[in-house]
Amino acid sequence: MNKTFGILFTLTGFFAIAGALYTWGNGNLFAQSELAKVLIPFADLLLTGPLSIVIGLGIYKNKKWANLLGLNLSGIYAFGSLLVFISMCWDRNFSVLLMVPASAGFLIALFYTLLYLKKEI
Repeated sequence: MNKTFGILFTLTGFFAIAGALYTWGNGNLFAQSELAKVLIPFADLLLTGPLSIVIGLGIYKNKKWANLLGLNLSGIYAFGSLLVFISMCWDRNFSVLLMVPASAGFLIALFYTLLYLKKEI
């Protein structure tokens, strides 16, 4: 379990940073003029991406601190996915390019949390 989630968290971090730099296909992050378009991508670039990489590597190496921080990161994934789903509904933009990453992040968060709780109980 640890190696799988370590890889998933690390890959999610790299994809979050790459996707954020191009505002999820809407062009360069630093060329955007609307704040609403850059809030979630900037959060991915500055927080979610780097944390995912560090925590993913820690989980892969079976560090105790990383398992607990992975639970916190799962909360960030679930919250971020919810924000993306709300944005998609608000804009009526049901693009697969937005739906797949948000769904993947939510599922990773859900399964990591459930497996973590199962192990602790």
